[in-house]
Amino acid sequence: MSPDSDPFYDGGDPDRETVRFLAWIKKRGAKVKCLYCRKKWGKGSYCAEDLVKKFGEDRIHIQRHPSTGDKWFVLDDLPWADNLMIEYGEEIPHHRQWVLWEK
Repeated sequence: MSPDSDPFYDGGDPDRETVRFLAWIKKRGAKVKCLYCRKKWGKGSYCAEDLVKKFGEDRIHIQRHPSTGDKWFVLDDLPWADNLMIEYGEEIPHHRQWVLWEK
């Protein structure tokens, strides 16, 4: 992304693994427990707090469940994530779209 195409550009482009991580979260409804993120991506690989600081709370944020206190990683700006996934070629289509792409 460039400063001309995105008014909220903060100077930091994500790497391919970060975009894959965002695609994985989006595929699961844009809201995933931080515990599952650590299990899938490893303890040291992705720190949700660092991603929130890098991209801003208007795009992604961490939320606590009111009754259990579990941390959830929430992807708020879905069009921004979609554009990143398209740019990096990491878009995960819906299961019906796979059939249409194979033809």
